Amino acid sequence: MTVKHLSSRTYVIVWLVLMALTLASYLLSLAHLGGADVVAALLIATAKTALVLLFFMHLIEQRFANALPMIVSALLLGLLLTLMISDVMSRETISRGPIPTAPPEAAARPR
Repeated sequence: MTVKHLSSRTYVIVWLVLMALTLASYLLSLAHLGGADVVAALLIATAKTALVLLFFMHLIEQRFANALPMIVSALLLGLLLTLMISDVMSRETISRGPIPTAPPEAAARPR
């Protein structure tokens, strides 16, 4: 079975895309988008991870059976993160009442 290897031009292009995504991640950290900040950073990190897995770990050159463990582990990680976030978002917190203070007459009484 012959395996088609990627050219060095492909690796340079992927590396340049990774550098562009790194720059985008840095510029995003300066933008302060609020709640969308985390979502955008995770999307950029996911894209960078996919590029590294596919090209630099040569998963794009392999059969699907070799890439299946990576896909299953990513899906399980996504499932666990989803369940964790839904658990935290659905919790009801018990608010504590105000701390009772000493009555004014007790503070004014001499000892």
